[in-house]
Amino acid sequence: MSRLHIVSTIVFLMALSVYGYIQWQKSNETAVSVIDSEDLPDFIAKSLNTNKYDSEGNLTHTIYAEQMAHYSANNETFFQQPQYTIYPKDGSAAWNLSANSGNLTKDNILLLRDRVRLISQDKHSFISEIHAKAITVNLNDNIITSEQTILLKGQDFTMYGSGLHVDINTTKMTLSEHVQTIFKKHAS
Repeated sequence: MSRLHIVSTIVFLMALSVYGYIQWQKSNETAVSVIDSEDLPDFIAKSLNTNKYDSEGNLTHTIYAEQMAHYSANNETFFQQPQYTIYPKDGSAAWNLSANSGNLTKDNILLLRDRVRLISQDKHSFISEIHAKAITVNLNDNIITSEQTILLKGQDFTMYGSGLHVDINTTKMTLSEHVQTIFKKHAS
């Protein structure tokens, strides 16, 4: 009986070690996940340049992006290094917008994130530059908003605040919270 006991113990240990080895091999395999086709973009464009016009043929905005990915399932477009130029409806000077990343929703809302800059093409504009971490641009009515900290630069001043609301068509700007303004006369 002791021989039978020893043999059964050895067989049991061998079976246990084979089972353990198989489980160890399975745990080292990389998990293959099923990729849903809705998770993939319909197309990707690099160095994209686009001009958009209204129904009367007036240029409303231009778009450049290092890379763009469009998803038709939710009608959303994602950009890397986007650069937008928005033209006011009255034909006045345009604004150049740039950021590290952004996305355009189906409602024509542009969300720009990471190092956002707005620069006025009007050299005599009271505010020449706006800097923020993130902004929202409604491309339907040219309204720019942000609840983030904002830096506004003009010819002789720099202003800090938060809660920006800009109407590009009327050039009316509102800052909800003013933090600090620094005046510095530039040499002419």
